[in-house]
Amino acid sequence: MKKALAGSIVAMGFGLAPEAAFAQEASQEVKRICRGVATDIARVFTDAKKRGVRDLEAGIYRASNNWAEQVAIYMAQVANRSDSISEGELVVLGTAYCVERRPAGK
Repeated sequence: MKKALAGSIVAMGFGLAPEAAFAQEASQEVKRICRGVATDIARVFTDAKKRGVRDLEAGIYRASNNWAEQVAIYMAQVANRSDSISEGELVVLGTAYCVERRPAGK
C-alpha cells in the first residue's frame, strides 16, 4: 500500500530529490496539490481502517529520504496511532506536513 501511495504522490508532481525543508511561504499551487494528495491518502487510510486493517505502517522498514514517501508515512503513523481520527482531521494534518516538508524551491 505504501508504494502505491508514494507512486500517487510522485505522479502528482512530487517526484523530486529530497532536499532540506525551509521556512518560505508556500504558493497556492503547492497548498492545493498538498491538500489533494493528503485527501487521497486520507481516504485510502480511513477506508483501510474501516475494513479492519490494524497496522497501516506494516511494510515500513526504514526511514525514507524521499519527501513524497515521508508524507505518506507520516499520515500512516498518525492514522495508525489514533482510533478516532476523522478523515478530515487526517487531511488537515497531512496537508500541513506536506507543505512544511516540501523541497526547497517549491
